[in-house]
Amino acid sequence: MPEALQGVELQAGTAQHAHARLMQAVTKVSLFSMKNSTTFTPHRLLGPLCLLVLVFIPLNMLFSPVFDFFTSETRGASWTVTMTAYAFILTCMPFLIVPVLLMKSRNEKLVLRCILVFFIYAFLFTILSAQDLFYPMYGLVSLFGTTLVTVLFYVSARDGIINAKKVFQVLVAAAALAVVPLLLVQIDPQRFAELSAEFGPNTILYGYENPRPVGWVSTISLSLLVTYVMTQPDKSISPIFLLLTVIASMTLFWSGSRGGVISFLIAVLLILYFCNQKNMKRILPVFLSVVIGAVLSYLLYLPGESYGIFARIGQTLEADGINAATTGRTVIWQNVIQYIAERPFTGYGYLPHKSMAGLTHGSAHNFVLDLWLGFGVIVGTAVMLFGVMLWAKAFDYFRRVNDEYIAALFCVVTTLLAYSMLSGPYARTFPLLLFAVSFGVILGHRSSKSSI
Repeated sequence: MPEALQGVELQAGTAQHAHARLMQAVTKVSLFSMKNSTTFTPHRLLGPLCLLVLVFIPLNMLFSPVFDFFTSETRGASWTVTMTAYAFILTCMPFLIVPVLLMKSRNEKLVLRCILVFFIYAFLFTILSAQDLFYPMYGLVSLFGTTLVTVLFYVSARDGIINAKKVFQVLVAAAALAVVPLLLVQIDPQRFAELSAEFGPNTILYGYENPRPVGWVSTISLSLLVTYVMTQPDKSISPIFLLLTVIASMTLFWSGSRGGVISFLIAVLLILYFCNQKNMKRILPVFLSVVIGAVLSYLLYLPGESYGIFARIGQTLEADGINAATTGRTVIWQNVIQYIAERPFTGYGYLPHKSMAGLTHGSAHNFVLDLWLGFGVIVGTAVMLFGVMLWAKAFDYFRRVNDEYIAALFCVVTTLLAYSMLSGPYARTFPLLLFAVSFGVILGHRSSKSSI
């Protein structure tokens, strides 16, 4: 009997000990969970920030033109996707600093230091040099803010928080919205004609400054779609992509952007030449989609002389021949080069055009010339070579990975770079934002597999 009682006491003691250990483990788990739920880590912001930027892109392309359509007469001015994007970047700027803290490797820190040194110099020098700070500061803040967006998507892709497919899907949705200003003009041509007479046909277009920014967005959309269709491994082509290609082509040709057509051809041909998984059997349906869009643009109402590729070509041929097509650009470039020659080593600060005689546009329509004009030949060339180095890394990854989403995003990057040699998308916030998202994701994917 005593032995039985002793056994019961032993079992009871063992049970109490096990219960105590279980409660101790539960307490540790609870404390760990509470710690995780209350401790802030920068990584927690990356996903929501990426989502915020990606949601903003199509919403901006939809609501800014519609808002401008209903309010431009009462406000006496246009409201553009660039203004909305600029306000968005300014609002998000404190949060966009967070990804910078997650640049950990030696190479990442070196790249970050180079970027910070340039922007500190650029802001200080521009403030000291510019006669009118409004436009230069707008340009620099846009460039700095979208550079932070590049870092955000780089870190997020590197750490597996975002991927190229998700970004591609958002940009495809945005591509469908590039046609919104065109549709709004066609809904009531008479109303737009009256607005054009009041504001000038080349200074207003619902949600955009003029037809050229519509050309930038539609060119990006067309490059994205064509590259994806030509590099996707599936045997069949989804009709939705061909339809979107028709829409993007129609919008581009309606905008009258000759630089857009040239940039599109340069980027797509470069991608297809170097891509290892291109499907040349799809060239016919893609080509027909682009042609159908171009033909449809010819049938639409054109608000002014700056609209319509075919109309502009006809004007050129009726005037002074084919050389007249580049007269505007060459005059701008010649005037800019003269100013560069006067200050080849220092420059005048970023985007000083508004306060310089003979420079009637907001940019040189050539990013290299604007770097030289703003910061001198030495600093400008150094910045250009730094950018070329990063582009070369993205190009190397695009060639090795054989991924249709990476190929499409890389074509967006290359299209905007080519366009920046002929026009001024680098001087507007919204095209820079599209560039930043695409470029950051590519470099982030590359870094996840090798050092940057």
